[in-house]
Amino acid sequence: MKRLQNFKESLAEVLFIIKACLTTLWFWVPVLYAVYFFFQMWIFLVHPITIFILPLILSVYAVWLDERRKNYKVRFSEIKYLSASHPLGAGPEMKPFKAEVESMVKEYEKLLQKKPRKQKDS
Repeated sequence: MKRLQNFKESLAEVLFIIKACLTTLWFWVPVLYAVYFFFQMWIFLVHPITIFILPLILSVYAVWLDERRKNYKVRFSEIKYLSASHPLGAGPEMKPFKAEVESMVKEYEKLLQKKPRKQKDS
């Protein structure tokens, strides 16, 4: 009988402690903050508006990269030369250089025609 009485008292104490914990504000503050945090993460990652915004951001970035690539100009007619006799701190000078692509292609074709061709042994 005494054992049952001790069990009732200990169970009542445990239930009193649980009631005290669940009814205090400081128990719920971290729990509510965790719920708020996970709700915000869900809103950020799964929300339907995000499905529309993310491709828009990627599209704008791709257009920006394409425009930047188009604006970059490679100038074959101007090649920068830096000679050893330049004073310290002087930048490279621009010397005109014209690449005659057509004449180089013609010379290459002539070299190919002069090159002896190997005949297949059949």
